[in-house]
Amino acid sequence: MANTQFSDTIHVLVYIAYFDGKKITSQEIASSLETSPSLIRKIMANLKRSQLLAPTQGPTKLALSREPSTITLQDIYHTLPGQPTLLNVDEHTSQSCPIGAVMPPLLTTYYSEIQAAAEAKMAKITLQDILNDIALKQHLT
Repeated sequence: MANTQFSDTIHVLVYIAYFDGKKITSQEIASSLETSPSLIRKIMANLKRSQLLAPTQGPTKLALSREPSTITLQDIYHTLPGQPTLLNVDEHTSQSCPIGAVMPPLLTTYYSEIQAAAEAKMAKITLQDILNDIALKQHLT
């Protein structure tokens, strides 16, 4: 099963930016993600700790800590608990097999390169880019 933690966190931030200045509840965001309000509250608590969400005056006064054009996907990715990697190597391979013995270190090298390239691309995409794409898609429909 795929981990959707990154996309859910982006979704929460985009939702808050989109409805900037309006009262928002965790239930409303949860409805958009079709998940539980408790998961949304956990994501928001992590975003506040990571200083991407501003401290709030009550549960419905949500705001980004800075402009969407200055928050990159890499910034968001680095807030995820446990700093997950995009690809993970299966380390449980047979050391007596000529393939099993060498695959984990080989794939680790390749996956590190892929991770670096992905994060470099993430550093170029902002929340504002996503908001612009949403506006464009809504305009076209």
